[in-house]
Amino acid sequence: MIKVCDNDRRKIAFLFEGIWDSMVIAYLQGYQGTAWVDKMPEPDFGFIISGEYSFFGGDAASDEAADAIRHLSQYIDGDETTAIYSPEHLEWRDLLLKCHPENASEVMRYWIVQKDYDFDKKKLQSFVDRLPDEYELRRFDTELYNQAMSEAWSLEFCETFESAEDYLSKGFGFAVTYQGHLAAATSTMTVYDGGTEIQVATKEEFRGKGLALSTAARFIIECQERGIRPCWDAANKISLHMAMKLGYEYNGEYSTVHISL
Repeated sequence: MIKVCDNDRRKIAFLFEGIWDSMVIAYLQGYQGTAWVDKMPEPDFGFIISGEYSFFGGDAASDEAADAIRHLSQYIDGDETTAIYSPEHLEWRDLLLKCHPENASEVMRYWIVQKDYDFDKKKLQSFVDRLPDEYELRRFDTELYNQAMSEAWSLEFCETFESAEDYLSKGFGFAVTYQGHLAAATSTMTVYDGGTEIQVATKEEFRGKGLALSTAARFIIECQERGIRPCWDAANKISLHMAMKLGYEYNGEYSTVHISL
């Protein structure tokens, strides 16, 4: 496999047509992620790696594609990935499952419509104002970046950025803290021209208190003020229900494959 150089990013865009994910856009625009293809300048297939996610496109039928999937651990940092592919090309799903029969499983996610929304700012502010008095809403800074990167539950807030400086110059986020410690947050998991992919999470012992909803509402208000699109992708029904409460629209389930490497 050949690692795609920065100048060739846009040349492989055709491989990923039909994958409506802002992380692919972020890669193609040169913000985040790495990509690998079977050959250049006319690749038959390839994949993009961005944090804990991977995106597959092109011809999945070749022996070379199967070999690359079997050796996926060579290209991924960490020990797991969520593989995403076009809903029209489920042959990638089949190949991923075939090549990793012991440690891969299909996982359905919930597709949120990606468009420019006219969010109700008054409603969003009401979610912010519901935050209980014992918690503090804070904008991400170096201290919160370091906290997020120190625990598994919060890594996705910042892990696609190279450093705290990189995160704070390109991204932003809002956190709820309890006695100075990170309890919940909403952050720019990826960024691209005019938009961002939202990452929302709450530490297990603080769930069920509406903390993530407050951070998400404040984050969307910030996006409105900056004139950027906050893209939401729901991994579970809790995330789906939160998105709809905030004003997003649901467009059905789609297939992914989770692989432990």
